[in-house]
Amino acid sequence: MIPPPDWLDPKERYLVGISGGRDSIALHHWLVENHFKKIIYCHLNHGLRGEESDGDEQFLLELLGRDLITSRSDVHKLADREHLSLETAARKARHRFFEECATRTGVTRILLAHHADDQAETILFNLLRGTAGLKGMKPRQRIGSLTFLRPFLDVRRNVIDRYLASRKFPFRDDSSNREPFATRNRLRNEAIPLLTEIMKRDVTPNILRASKHHQELERSADSYLSEIEILDPQGRIHLPTFRNLPRALQKRSIHQFLRSHKIPELSSAHIDEALEIAHPDSPPSMNLPGGQRLRRKESRLFISL
Repeated sequence: MIPPPDWLDPKERYLVGISGGRDSIALHHWLVENHFKKIIYCHLNHGLRGEESDGDEQFLLELLGRDLITSRSDVHKLADREHLSLETAARKARHRFFEECATRTGVTRILLAHHADDQAETILFNLLRGTAGLKGMKPRQRIGSLTFLRPFLDVRRNVIDRYLASRKFPFRDDSSNREPFATRNRLRNEAIPLLTEIMKRDVTPNILRASKHHQELERSADSYLSEIEILDPQGRIHLPTFRNLPRALQKRSIHQFLRSHKIPELSSAHIDEALEIAHPDSPPSMNLPGGQRLRRKESRLFISL
């Protein structure tokens, strides 16, 4: 396994999101082996797998004892109430739980066990949705008051498997990862293996490499956009400035604007419709995922309920 990156300090305090599955259990043991002593583990029981979910929680309680914070969430109810997919509702429930853990402990840095194969799935998922290009997860990501840290993002899944096997560390197997109801499951279990078979080579390194090239281009675009005052003092898009941008930068700035307002499940259709709203001869508003609206008024674009 890898040594800790220079942005992790074993003497500092961290929260760790832990499910009991192979990846997060590998992260736990890796932290122990690298002498991280000020760790608090956070486990959310989503209640999606009945007794199996309860078994995960019990396994972690026996492994970690007092170092574990647990909670439960009814993800089905959350999805119905807020009109979200089950995947998005689960992600939102986890984020709320992490915020609660941070408030309770005073620790806002959260370690997650996402690895390189997860990254390839995320990149492919974003590419096929059409809004984020070849964008993947960041090793360090600030969302609100929380900072998410992913030290395994360059580590392949087979390296994690070998690490666990060599030390005979037990972990829980999430049966839902094999079910085809979730888009990411099908990408992991069907699409990427099929692409590997078609290309007669492991496609994951090429996906990761393409994403890094895309990130370099995005940084150049963001550097250019940072020199242009697109937002007014109230945080609304100033349309006369916006309309002078090339279309590619308009799409980039719209995407950043909607993401900054935490609009969930954006698609390429939403971005294209938002670009149309920016023109004075188009309808003055549009519906956004999550129940909000994008509105145009007095040469400004803004979000409202």
